[in-house]
Amino acid sequence: MEAARILVIDDDDLTLTILRKMLEADGYEVEVCSSGSDALARLLHCSFDAVLCDMWMTGMNGKDFYLQLKQGFPEYQRRVVFITGDIASEATWEFIDERHLPYVIKPISRPLLRRKVVEIVGDRPVRAPKGAAKPTWDGVNRRRHRRVAISASARVRRKKWEVAGPDTANVVNASRGGIFFVSDREYRVGMEVLVAYPFTGYDDVEQDGYVVRVEEHSDGKRGVAIAIGEEALSAQAAFAGSEEDVRRHHIMNPAELATAAYADLAGSRLASEDENSRRLSEELNEFQHTHDQVVDKRDRLATEVAELKRQLAEKEAAEAAITKQVDVLHKEMESRNKELEEIEEVRHRATHDALTGLWNRGAILDVLKRELLRAQRESTFVGVLLGDLDHFKNVNDTHGHLAGDAVLRESSQRISGAVRSYDAVGRYGGEEFLIILSSCEDDIDMVKQAERVRSQVCASPVQTTEAEIQITLSLGVASSSEYQEVEEILRAADAAMYRAKRAGRNRVEVAAAPEPQNA
Repeated sequence: MEAARILVIDDDDLTLTILRKMLEADGYEVEVCSSGSDALARLLHCSFDAVLCDMWMTGMNGKDFYLQLKQGFPEYQRRVVFITGDIASEATWEFIDERHLPYVIKPISRPLLRRKVVEIVGDRPVRAPKGAAKPTWDGVNRRRHRRVAISASARVRRKKWEVAGPDTANVVNASRGGIFFVSDREYRVGMEVLVAYPFTGYDDVEQDGYVVRVEEHSDGKRGVAIAIGEEALSAQAAFAGSEEDVRRHHIMNPAELATAAYADLAGSRLASEDENSRRLSEELNEFQHTHDQVVDKRDRLATEVAELKRQLAEKEAAEAAITKQVDVLHKEMESRNKELEEIEEVRHRATHDALTGLWNRGAILDVLKRELLRAQRESTFVGVLLGDLDHFKNVNDTHGHLAGDAVLRESSQRISGAVRSYDAVGRYGGEEFLIILSSCEDDIDMVKQAERVRSQVCASPVQTTEAEIQITLSLGVASSSEYQEVEEILRAADAAMYRAKRAGRNRVEVAAAPEPQNA
């Protein structure tokens, strides 16, 4: 069975290199593309068992690539593993969750990547390079076969008397039981430590570790081999039982530690100028430089995030203060509106009759004074109608005061409905009504309006709880063309109203012209 073929898509060269090394170390055939469009073109001519695609790329991003892949190559839609470092994007997780797609978060965990790939392609045999001789499987070659150069970080801290803080370094080699890295810190064989590997900075899990080898490099740094997990316990037991190994600062752990691949360098620790050491050193420096750039960018982003959070907090505080001020103003406005309503209610009670809702005597007289003054200024006429309900005393005596109140309310509504919108109607006395007609043309116009009021009042009986009561109205009319003073025009209208009473009631009488004064 041939090894599985995997297509890796990412616009970052470093990520492509890391993924290629990880996958090739597991025996897969790997091809890489730097864009989604190149990958789609490759799929036209080649077949792959799995596709690893970065979610965020320039040009065509992972979402667009998946949608075009699903349309043009539907057989691949369940062979895609997404790689993303954007753990805070809701859009990314919504896209992945809706389609139940497998994913790996950067920095890439090799065990997790291996598990996701195996879930798609299944177990495949390791494919040896063409022309390679079949290896002999002695102990050293077996360990060397498991050793692979990777790009990942580990955080190491001492269990006791930690002074300088945790040590974070790039791992050069790793296996199930241990890691090997280069550091400028002081380490000694037999040191108990706690190791977080791979170290991502997000919810990392620490394991027990035990320093089994320390190499002095010519540049002043040290190569450190640490056994982790169960292998750490075995190494600790071996170290405690071997005084010779303690003196030599060297422990060989039979549990197939990947770091034991460096045992053949024990006699020549200073021979770091060979080709393999130079290549590893250059690769380590490159990865360290990249790591420093990532850390610097992370720190800048953290500063920007802190500044944005500070600005957001200030904005929220300002919004809270504005909201509080608005609430205070709203309450104050409600209080003022309530006061205005109370004042308006008091004013209305002071100027309106409680029973009929018309202007009361004082208010209607004020209206008459204003209209007379305006008529003098504008050279117009004001008509004054003084009306009295006929035989109203009999209504009270026969049907009671509640029926009399009902008659007064209905009469006031009929009078108000008969006059114009700019005329004024008030209750002048018990059953007397004063009507102010503004801007009248002449006495004939006043009489017409008075007749309209009278006919409206007596048009139909008033329905009360006691009985149907027929009512009529007698009216006296006076004009400001003859009388300019309030007392004079009211006296003239009153005399005309009583003249209408004596003439048979339910009629309109016009006030007589004033007698000329003797010289």
